[in-house]
Amino acid sequence: MDKIKKVISAIVLLTLVTVSLNKVSSILQLKESDNRYAAYFAEDARIDVLFLGSSHVRYTFFPMELWNDYGISSFNLAGNGNTIPVCYWTLVNALDYQMPKVVVMDVFDMWPGRIFGEVWGQVHETFDAFPLSINKYRMVKDLFDDKELKDGKGNYIYDKRWELLWDLGEYHTRWVSLEKEDFYGQAKLEEGSAVWKGAYPLAGVAKRNEYVYLNKGEEIYYDEISADYLMRMILLCKERDITLLLINTGYDCSDEAKYFADSVYDISEEYNIPYIDFTKENLINFESDLYDTSDNNIHVNFSGAEKLTSYIGAYLSEHFQLQDHREDDNYVRWWDDYHRFTESKKEHLRLQGSIINYLIFLADEDYQTIFEINHSDILHEDGNAAMFQNIGIDVERAFHNCNLIVLDNESGNAEYFYFDDSEISTGIGEISCIDKGAFSLYLDKKELYEIENKDEGKIRITVLDKNTGEVVDMHIFQ
Repeated sequence: MDKIKKVISAIVLLTLVTVSLNKVSSILQLKESDNRYAAYFAEDARIDVLFLGSSHVRYTFFPMELWNDYGISSFNLAGNGNTIPVCYWTLVNALDYQMPKVVVMDVFDMWPGRIFGEVWGQVHETFDAFPLSINKYRMVKDLFDDKELKDGKGNYIYDKRWELLWDLGEYHTRWVSLEKEDFYGQAKLEEGSAVWKGAYPLAGVAKRNEYVYLNKGEEIYYDEISADYLMRMILLCKERDITLLLINTGYDCSDEAKYFADSVYDISEEYNIPYIDFTKENLINFESDLYDTSDNNIHVNFSGAEKLTSYIGAYLSEHFQLQDHREDDNYVRWWDDYHRFTESKKEHLRLQGSIINYLIFLADEDYQTIFEINHSDILHEDGNAAMFQNIGIDVERAFHNCNLIVLDNESGNAEYFYFDDSEISTGIGEISCIDKGAFSLYLDKKELYEIENKDEGKIRITVLDKNTGEVVDMHIFQ
């Protein structure tokens, strides 16, 4: 009897220690991965489309826009620095929790010849949210069992590989920098990640007049490693009866990446797989839709992402038999997620301090916008013209004898007026003002805002929610 008690006591103690260590590990773990992906593992309804790739995909395709426009249930499992080998194992692990009808895989080969990108922490960002499983163990063994494998700084990662399975080794020193969100329960993380469902918007502009390729003046290397894992993905999708759609988002890239992307046409033809090379489609505005200028790492900003999301949504809806779930009772919660998504977009708009970034987030069909122009020079300052034109405003027309523009963002239809404080009729209603001590602007007799001086700022922008008519924001730019 004493032996049995000792065994039971040992089991209880071991269980308590294990549970405690797992709880500590959960608290200490960086929450970036959970903030992106936690909702994926909690989703009871079927997710029909998965997006895979690097940051190019993460910042490009917005699942909640696909939901609102087409009723497509999707999730963006792309991650910063993800290589094609990492994407393959992301899919293997993701299939433990969902069985999508379509997988959209980006073949942009940012890190030719590398198993993972140059930053080990980005691997954690991709896989930390995935619960411990046989396939997660298989991923570690397959990708990181080479003792000579290094990160971009030359550090060996072999001894770190098991930290992907148990995070305490990676994050045990984080106790000194814990924040409030580190103590959030799983439900809170799931709720937060359901808003963008793995995606995220970028604000900023990198002007390009043409595609940029980094010609090294040497023999071009063909990435056999990426080709091998792409073939594995093709076979996996075939085995699971999943339709694979290949895409390329590498607007600026190395010669090797372009060479690899071009070679995918042969793979596409051989295996009868559709392939969209976005770099060869006339979809984005090179003056308004690209984000940064780092070599072979150009992204689209929010404006560009809205355009590419719209394109991929129409393509998915037209070419694949995807069910419209908008009236499906099993997806009622997705409308709650969509509401919080639209509120998040509004908050991103409000947070922008520069007019260029503000105009990026006005590339959104959910708004109607009133522009009051006190100094028309602002239309041409610092590249502003391209941003105004991107949302449908004729800058030259606005520059002459015009101080009020009313824009329907969805249609791109803009109306131009000279507003002399008398009531005018516009496509969105009757605009009027009161200028007695303070200046107030009205739409259909409803006050939009009040300020001390009607001449304040070079331009005032009032943004309305097209569905509710409520003021989203009023911003004055000097």
